[in-house]
Order: sequence, then C-alpha cells, then structure tokens
Amino acid sequence: MILLAMLALAADLPGPWASGEHVDFAVAGAAVHATWSEAGTIRYARIDDNSPPELVGTGAVVGDGGQMRPEVLVVPRGRPVVVYSTAEGIQVAQRNEGWAASRLGGASAPALFAATARGGTLLVSWIASDGQRSSVYVGTQKPKKEGGNLSLVDMLYKGGADGVCMCCKPGIASREKEVVVAFRDAEGNKREIHQFSSRDTTRWADMGVTTRGGWAPGGCPADGPVVTNTAILVSDGRSGKRRVYAVSGRDERELPPLDPDAEVLQPRALPDGSLVAWVEATPGMNRLVVQDRGGAPTVIAETATRMEPGDPVVVGDDVWFPWQGERAHVVRIERGGH
Repeated sequence: MILLAMLALAADLPGPWASGEHVDFAVAGAAVHATWSEAGTIRYARIDDNSPPELVGTGAVVGDGGQMRPEVLVVPRGRPVVVYSTAEGIQVAQRNEGWAASRLGGASAPALFAATARGGTLLVSWIASDGQRSSVYVGTQKPKKEGGNLSLVDMLYKGGADGVCMCCKPGIASREKEVVVAFRDAEGNKREIHQFSSRDTTRWADMGVTTRGGWAPGGCPADGPVVTNTAILVSDGRSGKRRVYAVSGRDERELPPLDPDAEVLQPRALPDGSLVAWVEATPGMNRLVVQDRGGAPTVIAETATRMEPGDPVVVGDDVWFPWQGERAHVVRIERGGH
C-alpha cells in the first residue's frame, strides 16, 4: 500500500482558478503570476497581492490529456506574457494597460506548444501539419527595441514519411549556454526523442536522436518530453511497462517508481531539475509522485479520475504544483531551505 507520506507537508491551495482548469504559474522576484482557462476564456491574476482576475482572451483550446494548456511567462521589466492555443493558431497575449493578443505567425490551427524566455526573447516551439507531414517550428519575439514582432525563426524539423508525434507536446528550455527543443519523433514503429539546440536563438543545430529505447507503441503515446537544465525527461515503454527516464548525453537513467506495478508517465520538473515528478497509473487510481533533491519518491496527490499535471514552480521556500482532475488543484509543498 502506498502511503501519502508527504501529505503533512503538502496542502491544496485555494485560489481564483477554482472554477477553471489547467493552471500555470510564473514567478519573478516576489511576484507570482497565474493563468488558467475557464470554458475557453483565459484569465490572469497576480497571486502575491490578491489582484482580481483579468480577462486575457477567448476561444482557447485546452485539454489533450493536459498537454494543451495556457502558459504564463515573465519577460524583462516584470511584464507577464500569456501563450495559449485557439482554433486560429497560437496566441501571444501581452499586458500593458489591458491585454492584447496576436497570433503567432506560421501557426493557423490548434497546436501543442511549449514556451520559454531567454533574456528579452520569448521563444515558442510547436508542432503543426501541412496536411501531409508534421513538423516542428520555433517562433520568437524580440524586445521592442529590436522590433518586437513575432517571426518564424525556422522550421526546425520536417518529419519524414512518418512525421513527428502530433499528440506529444514538445519541450523547450533556456539553459545557461543554449536553448534546447526536444520532441518525440516518429520513425517507423519507434518513438524516440529528437533534440535541437541554439546558442543565439536564431541558428539551430540538429543534435539528432537523444533516446535509444527502441520503444514501438504502435501509436503516439500523447506524452511529450520535459527539458531541464541538465536532462530531458521522457516516458518510455522499452521494458514492457512505461517508465520515466532522465536522459543526459548518451546516459539514460530510469527514475525509480514508487509502485513497481504502475505505468509511469507524464514527467514534470523544476527547470533546474532539483525536483522531478511523474504520474503512476494503476487500475482505478492515478498518483502524482515527486522526487525532491534526489530523495525518496513521495505521493503528493491521488485520484480515481483523471490526473493531468502542470508545471511546478518555486515560490519562496515552497513548490507550487498544479494538476487537473475533475477540478483544478494546486498543491503547495513545504520544501524548506535545506
């Protein structure tokens, strides 16, 4: 039996997202920014000063197992930006006196995307199909002094006859010396992770296939990779049961499941990789498991219904971890300064 050993140190946070779904956070200094969807309407609020929710945009498309959800980021001077998908494509909303959204060039339909910021540049990677093949793109937004317009930097990768997995969200992260984009490629029966990197956000190097699992699930697993500062986390069923692997260079390390009988999927992590998480699924039960600073894996939430984890963030000495069940949840993990 799995005991919720960390429940004494974890609590469900109330917030303005209670009637919405798919919460996302960004932290800049003392400011905590949140965005979420309410029946296709995207809302935003500053949580640290209890500001009332603001309308960001409408027509949002969310879901796809929790992979398609809004993201909030903070660019220089503490300006929040919200990225979300609609039927017309990916929208980037900026907050000045109010919120104004513009469509990301090159995307004209709902798309799985991931966003990050590097210096003053916002980068969004997404997967789209031209009706024949699926490909991976990156769009950027420079600071206003550099033009401030969204532009298609590159079609990073045009998949072969099998394309790339359209239902696996890409991963993107700004590391110390580079930006990394990772996605699940489809090559015959195999579903390996492919990686690109850039030092200047303009020229991209194809780093090739990152995993060597040889997993052939016979379809798309709807479970994209997560990129941290040091590794790429991916769910893979190479052993006959899904497990999460941390991939760095040519090293692939399996993260230890709490329940050996569970299927392990949907990895998430803090950007520095100090806390990693995943869902352990058994018949009739889903559990959200975290491993903090290499310690023992611990359950922080469980449900008999759907469990769609968001992205954790550090708020002070705590970690806030959103996940979507029949309603929106945010678990506050008391981490302490140790």
